[in-house]
Amino acid sequence: MKTLKSVLLSVAFILIIFNCFSQQLAKNNQKKQFQDARRFVMYSKYSTALPILLNLQHTDTTNVNLNYLVGLCYLNSESEKEKAIPFLKNASKNMSQKYKGIKLNENKAPFKTMLHLGQAYHFIYQFDKAENYFVKYKELVSDNLKEIKIADRYIEMCKNGELLLKDSIDISIDNVGTIINSEFDEHTPCLTTDEKTLIFTSRRRCSTGGKLNEDGKYFEDIYISNKVENKWTNPRNISSKINTEGHEATVCLSADGLELYIYKDDVGDGNLYVSYFEKNEWSVPEKLESNINTPNNETSATISSEGTTLIFSSDRGNGKGGKDLYIVTRLPGGEWSLAQNIGDVINTEYDEEGPFLHPDGTTLYFSSKGLNSIGGYDLFYCELQIDGTWGKPVNMGYPINTTSDDVYYVMSADGKRAYFSSIRNDGFGGRDLYIINFLSLPERASAVIKGTIQMEGTTEIPKNIVINVNEKKTGKLVGTYKPNKENGNYIIILRQGKDYTFTCETPDLIFSPETISIPDKSAFQQINKPIILNPIGTIRKKNDKH
Repeated sequence: MKTLKSVLLSVAFILIIFNCFSQQLAKNNQKKQFQDARRFVMYSKYSTALPILLNLQHTDTTNVNLNYLVGLCYLNSESEKEKAIPFLKNASKNMSQKYKGIKLNENKAPFKTMLHLGQAYHFIYQFDKAENYFVKYKELVSDNLKEIKIADRYIEMCKNGELLLKDSIDISIDNVGTIINSEFDEHTPCLTTDEKTLIFTSRRRCSTGGKLNEDGKYFEDIYISNKVENKWTNPRNISSKINTEGHEATVCLSADGLELYIYKDDVGDGNLYVSYFEKNEWSVPEKLESNINTPNNETSATISSEGTTLIFSSDRGNGKGGKDLYIVTRLPGGEWSLAQNIGDVINTEYDEEGPFLHPDGTTLYFSSKGLNSIGGYDLFYCELQIDGTWGKPVNMGYPINTTSDDVYYVMSADGKRAYFSSIRNDGFGGRDLYIINFLSLPERASAVIKGTIQMEGTTEIPKNIVINVNEKKTGKLVGTYKPNKENGNYIIILRQGKDYTFTCETPDLIFSPETISIPDKSAFQQINKPIILNPIGTIRKKNDKH
């Protein structure tokens, strides 16, 4: 009996020791998990840290530090920011200026919890609640001017949102659909003037090389789709000459669809390139010259319909702050002028990105985190004034603009539709492409002139031929246009209410100019104009259709 009792005591003692040892192992394992998650948070890998932190928080729901970190991860997610609120509220119960966050058992949260709560409510359009938290945060950091400025900017965005939501615009916004959009990011749509070809950027699984970025996303590649019977075809990799194992992203497409401007990440030095559509394929991209590209980042651009003006974004050091928009013009020799900052009417101390110059040549669309944004990048437009300056930017309003980023906007030539990228509740994952139908806006008063150019009596396309378009009244050169070398197709976008002269020329011949009158119909026009070149030097029209 005594022996049995001794055995039982020994077993109990061993179990106690084993239990203590197991608890210590579990505790050590939790500490390691916490340190791993904390490291991921430090490097902004929030999606990787979140499941680890959720598991830890599930075992200790009252831990203020864990609640704060879970809330922070949700706040930095693309589509689950609202889930941050209950965790941040729990964290706000014990905030401390001395918060360090380096230990699992540190049962405190930083003052910044108030800022993050405001950001979460701002994201879901509860602007009153958001403002209250931003005010509370300012009280907590009353001696920190930098943090007060951040809170004041959020309060300003809340007030902007309150105003813009009261005056929403009459539009419909539709997801482009699952043929184009995937569970991954799609952005920066580029369309031909007839809207039958779409070129865009995606970070889908089949990217060239299959590499993952530091944020866990696939590298960017460029895809192309065509509209057949009013439906987009399955996107295909645009070309092995363009897509590499690095980052390639769409920037803009020329009006004739023959020049594709792209962004390449050259070992951290983002630069702009151009690829030409020749012999039914895209060429190897050529880097734009050094007065455009710098050792800093040049990330987006737009080219005017006549190809003489390029507006692009850059974070070079002489800007107003962050990324600014710059402008260059094409010189007589074909090279680009020195880049000029587009000015502080448009550029702010915050970032400007994604410029798009409408084919009418007078309306510039862009995204900004400054001005009267309601949150993140908002879309704005401004008009070119008679004196050559840009007018005051106008926020495009709700529901185009949201509290998230709304950027990379392009508009149809007639002004009735637009395409852009955004993160929205009806998305299929990450950033998606959307189409806007403007239900009450009048059509743009511009004209698209298109047709085919060839020699009389043959299907021959004159080699190296160009079309010079001048205003008849002033003689001012509007632009020089190159038809497609393979089929002779050309496209020119002009303003209405003017007379123009079209002069075709090759290096050896100049053909007689022809006057074309475009009536001022205050509505969009498409004019079909085949051009037949007579060998003796005259131009003759064939079957003009208006």
